Amino acid sequence: MSLNSALQVSRSGLEATQAWSDLTSRNIANANTEGYVRKDASFSTLAPGTGGGVVVSEVKREVDASLDRMYRSETGKMAKQQQIHEGVQAYTAVLGSSSSDTSPLTKLTALQTSFDTLVNSPGDAAAQRGVLDAAKALTVSLNDTAGALRQVGSEVTTEIKYNVTDLNRALLKIADLNKSLTSATENSTGSVELQDAVGQQVQAIAKIMNVQLRTDGMGRVSLYTSGGTQLVDGSNAGSVRYDQASGKLYVGQTEITPGNTGVRGFDGGSLAGLFSLKDQILPTFQNQLDSMAAALVQGFQGADASLSAGQAGLFTDAGAAFNPANLSGLAGRIAVNAAVDPAQGGTLGRIRDGVGATTPGASGDATQVRAFQKVFDAPVAVSAATDLPAGLSLRDFAANMISYQQVKGTQAQQNYTALSTSAQTINASRQGIEGVNIDDELQKLIVIQHSYAANSKMMSTISQMMDDLIKAV
Repeated sequence: MSLNSALQVSRSGLEATQAWSDLTSRNIANANTEGYVRKDASFSTLAPGTGGGVVVSEVKREVDASLDRMYRSETGKMAKQQQIHEGVQAYTAVLGSSSSDTSPLTKLTALQTSFDTLVNSPGDAAAQRGVLDAAKALTVSLNDTAGALRQVGSEVTTEIKYNVTDLNRALLKIADLNKSLTSATENSTGSVELQDAVGQQVQAIAKIMNVQLRTDGMGRVSLYTSGGTQLVDGSNAGSVRYDQASGKLYVGQTEITPGNTGVRGFDGGSLAGLFSLKDQILPTFQNQLDSMAAALVQGFQGADASLSAGQAGLFTDAGAAFNPANLSGLAGRIAVNAAVDPAQGGTLGRIRDGVGATTPGASGDATQVRAFQKVFDAPVAVSAATDLPAGLSLRDFAANMISYQQVKGTQAQQNYTALSTSAQTINASRQGIEGVNIDDELQKLIVIQHSYAANSKMMSTISQMMDDLIKAV
């Protein structure tokens, strides 16, 4: 080998060692960077005709596609359950438990107790006032609970819009990164860093909706919903939009609403959790509340012998009589009839005599009070939309309703905890392959240092030999 060839070999060794050193240093610097994947260098020998030596032929990302896919799946499921738990919790904090002082069940029990007191002293004004106060407290509880449910529904709609905005932003970033990867040198440091950025955006999207992923040889990705609707194709990103009027989600003209049968949508991620709240859980809660309110309005109206047709009873629909065609939202409108409230020009004695009574009845006559008492034991009319059993008394219905709604939140929390543990286990395996081990990288630096010193010594020796040769000439 000529001295020039030897010099070229040692120079290539220094350059390769420098590139390796840069890569290793970058690994160490990003050891705690979220989404960073460990890089390693592959070396190859230059052909003898080109002077020989060594070159960094490839920069590799140490990834496990299977573990990545599993982790995306688990984080998407986690995000869904987290949204459900948070949405239900925000509502049930107002609803309360079966033993909470402000819950509809507690207020219903207090109303029943006040009637039990009144039946023994029907002419007692204090006992009548006790019924009025308990009835008002029950309507306030139902109104407040229905209001909390509406507020959660409004927040869910807002969160859907925020999620869609974040999703579209991430899709556009992936499309831009795909474009950059097209012009990047394959398997170069720049290329793999772009692939890291793609991976971070894909992971962000997976928390919003579960997706399918296809990667080509240059690291560019094509992205699809889990149902197969394309989201990203090369440098082109689809635009996801939420149509609030119909409550549906689209990519272009293709519907991808989670939970809808026959669409190529998705069933995981925070968006799926939000749609589950919007389309299933919250409407069921609303139906349950409205059914309880209907049982009160209709029950006391039907039990009141003093009423004429179309006349409202003790409980009203915002002052009106019960209308089965206007059931939706009744829990937010239920009110005590002004006819029994002295503060609104009513007569307290009508609680004993009947809301439609025009003249006071006998002070000791508890006939109407006993009829009112029977309302608490009458079966509540329920539809399949309440997801509660038929034939329950009013009190049992209220107890079942609160239990059902509280359990929904607890189940979501338990699911989230289990999925979080699973995701952490998968991520630990991922990090064992993809993450940076500082000790390993420091050991590499020692090898790099020795290699650099050897190549430097070789260049110094060759340079001295060339100087000696020139002097000899």
